[in-house]
Amino acid sequence: MGFWGFITVLAIIFGTFFYVDAVIIKGPYSLPQNFFAGRIDPPPASVGLNLVTPGQPGFTWQMTVFFATLAFVSWMMRQVDISMKLDMGYHVAVAYGVVVSAWITLQILRPIAMGQWHEGFVLGVMPHLDWVSNFGYRYKNFFYNPFHAIGITGLFTSTFLLGAHGSLVLSASQYRGSEGSDIEDTFFRDVQFYSVGEAGIHRLGFIVACGGVLSANMCILLSGWVVQDWVSFWNFWTTLPFWSNV
Repeated sequence: MGFWGFITVLAIIFGTFFYVDAVIIKGPYSLPQNFFAGRIDPPPASVGLNLVTPGQPGFTWQMTVFFATLAFVSWMMRQVDISMKLDMGYHVAVAYGVVVSAWITLQILRPIAMGQWHEGFVLGVMPHLDWVSNFGYRYKNFFYNPFHAIGITGLFTSTFLLGAHGSLVLSASQYRGSEGSDIEDTFFRDVQFYSVGEAGIHRLGFIVACGGVLSANMCILLSGWVVQDWVSFWNFWTTLPFWSNV
């Protein structure tokens, strides 16, 4: 298990205790309903960036976020440790770390930038989905957020790239010719005049996926901190010089 694995297990135990106790056991509904509808709200806006004392609103949220963050980061460090011992690259740890950065951006960096923990999202299955929906309308129209569009494009594109690669591998596995794995490169050279290679397609999917998540982080971080209205954000477009005579 190692040091980082041990820290991860401890953080999971404590974080799960706070979450289950507040959401499921002490929730307002029956136990099955609480699993989906129970919630842990962040501290009230009046708290700012202060730490909440036990028993006060937001204390459970802060403890759950702290232990969840500790568990996520410790697990990433465990992946780094294992990669070092096996003399591997850090691709797995980096990819996982990019996902963890989304959690840190939502629950730590953006609330700090906004000056209050109240800006963190609500913990809970359905309440979290409600928060996501309301967040988009809060800044007028998220479809005007360019980082939102880039993030979605990156995730869909990486899925398409790796899906195309997987289907090609499955198709090539039926081939019995002497060329072997070269048939895969030949296929893409014939289709689009270029093949990035068997290793290259994994690297490309990795880079595009990580870039999509990092762009989504900017989408959330800038909302409210820098940009209050993503629709009005594009007003600069009509003032560009090349539109002057249109």
